[in-house]
Amino acid sequence: MNSITAVTDPANPKILEAYGSAGDQLKFDSVYHANHITAQVPHYTGMARGQTVRMTWENPRHIYHSEVVTVGTPGAIDIPIPRIEVIDAIGHTVKVYYTVRTAPGTAPIPSRTLLLHIDPYEFDLLAPTLSTDQITLSVRYVGMVRGYTVRIRATGKTTWESDEREVQTGVTPTFTLPSNWIAENRGIDTRINYSVYKSGSGQRFMFSKVLRVRVGEAIPEPILFENFDGQPHSSIVAGQSLHIASMTITLTSGPNTSGIQTYGGPIAGMLAGPAIVTNSGNESPTGQQQITLNLKSPYSRVRFAYTYQLRAAEIYFSDTAGNVGQRNLPADASNGHKWIDYSAPTGRKITTIQIVSRDWSYLDYFQFWV
Repeated sequence: MNSITAVTDPANPKILEAYGSAGDQLKFDSVYHANHITAQVPHYTGMARGQTVRMTWENPRHIYHSEVVTVGTPGAIDIPIPRIEVIDAIGHTVKVYYTVRTAPGTAPIPSRTLLLHIDPYEFDLLAPTLSTDQITLSVRYVGMVRGYTVRIRATGKTTWESDEREVQTGVTPTFTLPSNWIAENRGIDTRINYSVYKSGSGQRFMFSKVLRVRVGEAIPEPILFENFDGQPHSSIVAGQSLHIASMTITLTSGPNTSGIQTYGGPIAGMLAGPAIVTNSGNESPTGQQQITLNLKSPYSRVRFAYTYQLRAAEIYFSDTAGNVGQRNLPADASNGHKWIDYSAPTGRKITTIQIVSRDWSYLDYFQFWV
């Protein structure tokens, strides 16, 4: 018999392997050999037999939902989070929460959110990139120098591991996916990442973020790129706009200035040369800025790099009928760099992007798909 007991404001989950006084930090080395970590649903107010719970692990790149678990005898429930999801969030802050359904067909009730900070590596190991023909994988991250080796691992229905390559300063290693692995995994959602090892050190491997791709599914090319090269240095205050070929940039509200500027600390492949700046020149800005990008054409998908993001930020995607989706970026103690990639629901197209920023940050390397 399903319960209809009132559930109000469920407490946030716990990560049993976390450390710190608030239990909100995780060192990957402490779970290096584990198959999973454990997210625990507490005995929340109103918990009763027959209710269901589902855990959500939301990192800036991917959202993982656990299986739905039915409550038996009320009490704490342990739910595993796969190791690969932890690897994909190294160096970032993850939003961990669960939802409760008191009976079938009822609206899910969200818990409070745990902001879990996963300790960074020495390097920010970006996911590998895959060529449009889905054959060649490339590895590139900031700080690639001699003295390290790199190896690819691709997992779907079957698993393939590449040979080990020595990293050469300034050289991008490439790997060819075997034709038999491609054939065996056609139509399968796969996960591809790489490991980096400091030669002869005896240290543990470091693991990159994860590329998720369905083998055999066409990867369309973006129709337009915008990295602001050739745009002059500019500065705008609230209410002012900049007009360029791909978009109109407006500082809708907030203190400080925005515009297109060049930062002296470039991030290879994510921030180079001119870029949209938020809270220009302010290491510790107060308040928040809202920047609106009105695109000159509608697009089904938009991707861009968001660098130097320390405080929480929100990104809203809209079409002419209103909001179509958003990305919430939690506070990131690593002052991290990340890709924002959003595809509109079927039948909708993105015409406007609004960014709410609380940092001196940069937006660069925009890509657009029709």
